[in-house]
Amino acid sequence: NIVALGAGFVDGLNLGGNTKAALMRVGLLEMKQFCTTFFTGVEPSTFLESCGLADLITTCYGGRNRRCAELFARKQKESHTVDCGQLWMEIERKMLNGQKLQGTLAAEEVYLSLKSRQLLDVFPLMTTIYEIAFQGRPIDEITK
Repeated sequence: NIVALGAGFVDGLNLGGNTKAALMRVGLLEMKQFCTTFFTGVEPSTFLESCGLADLITTCYGGRNRRCAELFARKQKESHTVDCGQLWMEIERKMLNGQKLQGTLAAEEVYLSLKSRQLLDVFPLMTTIYEIAFQGRPIDEITK
């Protein structure tokens, strides 16, 4: 769900399929690294099964996290909104009829876990997605 936010940012900036594919590749690598860093007994092959790669592709192309993040990116590009939290609430209200996004919640939890272990630099995509989503980092830095 976190990577889907990044995919939505890419779509909102109209950066194209190759950029989204590159983001998904890095996202999959970071997901695998996160799981092996924080959990024992992780089977690397799991990430290439339906619950891994197939779910990532589906979420990054059609999921609500991607759709909402695309709108977030477009609104950020237009107005450079400072209050990211308020913007996410508006998007959830408009697009999800009261449901909550899982990607934003997961991004916050992962960021806090990485920060507590001083691993933000080891997970640059996860860190960048969080900083864009919640700290006002410029949206076009999704490709940095």
